Amino acid sequence: METNMEESAAKIQPLYIVTGATDNMGSAIARKLALQGKAVLLACRDEAKAINYAAQLRNETRNQDVGVLQLDLSSFEQVQDFVERLKQLNRPVAALVNNAGTLPRHSKMSPNGYEHTVQVNFLSTALLSMLVYPLLVDEGTIVLSTSVSRRFVSLPYEFPAVSHFTQIGAYAQSKLALTLFSIYMSTTMKTRRIHVNCVNPGIINTSVMALHRWLDRAADYIVNPLPDPESGVVPTLRALESNDTGFIFMGTDKQIKTSTMLKNRDVFIKLCNDTMRIIKKYQ
Repeated sequence: METNMEESAAKIQPLYIVTGATDNMGSAIARKLALQGKAVLLACRDEAKAINYAAQLRNETRNQDVGVLQLDLSSFEQVQDFVERLKQLNRPVAALVNNAGTLPRHSKMSPNGYEHTVQVNFLSTALLSMLVYPLLVDEGTIVLSTSVSRRFVSLPYEFPAVSHFTQIGAYAQSKLALTLFSIYMSTTMKTRRIHVNCVNPGIINTSVMALHRWLDRAADYIVNPLPDPESGVVPTLRALESNDTGFIFMGTDKQIKTSTMLKNRDVFIKLCNDTMRIIKKYQ
């Protein structure tokens, strides 16, 4: 575990945690925050890669308050372990940016018995957010990365179980579930004025798109003209600076209420109840 977090005796800056901070989007978010002088914590599965990137950021931005804490979202136990190590830093948290996600071509089960895509993109991300919540400063922020793909799917009755896996289907359902669960979080976290918002970075040229050719031979045609991750960072920065809660931020100036995604109240209630029942034992 490397932190390299510069601690001032006079004042310790609250942390801005960025998950998946070594991928295209996450690295761009981390760089922007470091340039702003924020205390940035890179929460990544590949610790060696994160350590190298943290050193690069410290050198390029002249911000020495950039550290690393290994995070693997593939199981609840590893999320718990991350939060315990986070607590040991004894630093307040200003924001948790849930940027990490996965889009594997083939299905596999997580150690906890859930489809891997759903575990990483939804269940473990939800658990991480709930566990970090008590560490946030008042009026802190939780940002969750969603996807336009959520608009083209619905949640089956058995969700979070996945009975028929398709690459894009599981990904889109996990993002829809995360978006809906953010409504629950924004409501329950209002007592401490915690801001919970989603960001839709749009369809951009990221490593997920480039490496997983889910559109087969059409992938190159679609990926190549796409804007770079820098443009996708904008809604995340807007969400971090906003005093609103319960919104989906898009582009440079658009935001909509997350509740507009709530089409079926019974599905929403079941999702929240099932999710809390699953993660409760790990809180």
